[in-house]
Amino acid sequence: MNKEEMRKVRLNLVHQMHDYIMNTGDETIFETWFSACIPDAPCEEDFESFADDPEEFKAMCRIFGRLVCRDLQENY
Repeated sequence: MNKEEMRKVRLNLVHQMHDYIMNTGDETIFETWFSACIPDAPCEEDFESFADDPEEFKAMCRIFGRLVCRDLQENY
């Protein structure tokens, strides 16, 4: 996979992670997500900045994983 293809995969994952968080309906999770990762009411450039920076993308994935675990523990 070349660099551009990898960027597209990361961008798609950033969107999917954000969509998952928004669908949790949990204000605590929203607040953590917005303060640690994506700004509230993000634009496409916000998503692209995470897809373009591998270190930021990894950090986002770690935070997302912790938030998913919290969501699963509290709601299922």
